[in-house]
Amino acid sequence: MNPVRRPRSRAQPATPGRTPRYVEVADTLAQSIAGGDYPVGATLPSEMELCGRFGVSRFTARAALASLQRQGFLTRRPRVGSVVVARDPQAKYSVLAHSTADLLRFSAATDIHPVKSGDVKADAALAGELGCAVGEPWIRVSTYRTTPETGRAASWTDFYLRPEHRDIVARIGTRRGPVHALIEQGHGGPVQRVEQQIEACVLPARIARVLGVRAGSPALRAVYRLFCKGDGGRFYAAVSLYPAGRFHLAQTLTRES
Repeated sequence: MNPVRRPRSRAQPATPGRTPRYVEVADTLAQSIAGGDYPVGATLPSEMELCGRFGVSRFTARAALASLQRQGFLTRRPRVGSVVVARDPQAKYSVLAHSTADLLRFSAATDIHPVKSGDVKADAALAGELGCAVGEPWIRVSTYRTTPETGRAASWTDFYLRPEHRDIVARIGTRRGPVHALIEQGHGGPVQRVEQQIEACVLPARIARVLGVRAGSPALRAVYRLFCKGDGGRFYAAVSLYPAGRFHLAQTLTRES
């Protein structure tokens, strides 16, 4: 006798507008952690055990655990499993900015993970955002950053590099450190000026999945234009998204005389 199939195929994508199944599983586990069912130091059920408990595929179980890791609830260790490291992770990345060096320090303390890269030409919307000409060529490198201690995702950044910076694309993420340092080494010297624009936004689904939060969650959106010394006024740009509660920027402004 053939086994009875479940009404909804595990291979089918989630219904538009419905919370992805891995997010539901992650939320249930997070509630169990917060409630003390899995105290700090405890090991969560394995992927196969989660498959049986929630009736999901191993891919979904793995995605749920990865989401909890990005949120700072657990760390995943080879031959050990998923170990709880926090009941209610509230860690923020704080930057007290008095200078460009302070503002750029955040990127030096986190690990960067490239997702994809490719050539783009600025349409009207992108040109207005970056302050460049329509049709201007850029190399876009999409990345996210994590904390070295927990692997928790802290932010998403799209870097917009000049075509002459193509040689550094393959080096992004190969070791800890800011992208601007790679540019400084071979293109125009140190960053001397940073222009930034900050606004509130909501996270699109594709980025929310990587950061381990719900689509439409509130976030801080920052557009940076960085100018290097001796680069003839040319710049590169970064557009960063910071989920609510994961980044704190404090600046001191002095009144001009």
